[in-house]
Amino acid sequence: MSLINKLKIVFGLCFLSLIFNFSFSNAQENDLFLIVSPSSPSPNQSYSVEAKSYQFDVSRAYFEWFKDGKKIDEGTGVVKKTFPGEKLGAQTNISVVSAENSASARISVNDIDFIINPLTYTPPFYNGSPLPTPGSVVEIYTIPHVHSGGLRISPQNLIFEWTLDKDPVQEQSGRGKNKFTFALPKTFLGANEVILKVGSLNGVISHEKRFVVEMRRPEIILYKQSSLLGKSALALSSFETKSGEEFAVAAEPFFFDFNSLTRSVVSWLANGAKISTGVEQNSFLLELSSQTGSESENNISFKIEDEKNVFQKGEAQINIKIQN
Repeated sequence: MSLINKLKIVFGLCFLSLIFNFSFSNAQENDLFLIVSPSSPSPNQSYSVEAKSYQFDVSRAYFEWFKDGKKIDEGTGVVKKTFPGEKLGAQTNISVVSAENSASARISVNDIDFIINPLTYTPPFYNGSPLPTPGSVVEIYTIPHVHSGGLRISPQNLIFEWTLDKDPVQEQSGRGKNKFTFALPKTFLGANEVILKVGSLNGVISHEKRFVVEMRRPEIILYKQSSLLGKSALALSSFETKSGEEFAVAAEPFFFDFNSLTRSVVSWLANGAKISTGVEQNSFLLELSSQTGSESENNISFKIEDEKNVFQKGEAQINIKIQN
């Protein structure tokens, strides 16, 4: 072998050795990383930062801890620190330095607001929120409060990843998709877990939040109604009235699925026997009257039943005592 070829081989080996030593040294210098839990805390939620390494024993290393450039702790084996929660939009830089290694993490305080809108019926006078029931549809709107550099990121510049009961919902996930719609199962009362992960377009910032949608039973409430006083403001299970008086019983459904309510069969019963309402245009109103001088006690009941969803049903009863 010529001298030139020998020099080429030696030079090549030296060059590879330099690359290997540089790469190994660089890996050692950067083989310290920080684990933040939770990775994106909510407002006033405390979080922890832990120093980790796969190349050296962090429990034997001497670390200096800095928060936004100010030293807050130091010592051998000080590998984990817990920090108090901060206000929405706050950003904190945590850095850890040892003799040969350093690592840093930026913690952003973000949040997500949910507006849950079950598509179930409530009477116009009801001041509360509709509740989800078996088989009903639920709409969820979100208001993300995700920040970068102290500024709130627009929902159109965020990626929304929806998960229902641990199953990703790809068709409703994506950029700017801050609305989620799903149908509750037609089963006994239960709960469904919804998880939303919101992230920046570059994937650097993200925040995750979860909540549970619990199903309730549809309800029916009966009210006394008269031509003079209108509908009673109080739900009644019984009432007394004088003979000869004309009155009506109004049934109000609560939390029935809209689609189910339109196809359901409604019926009135007096002492177990079906009766006519006397009001053709309103099957939810039963008109009644009693003869003057008569006395009686009757059990009036009202039912709603959906053949396509046996869980969208309800019944209410009221006892009416007529006195002379």
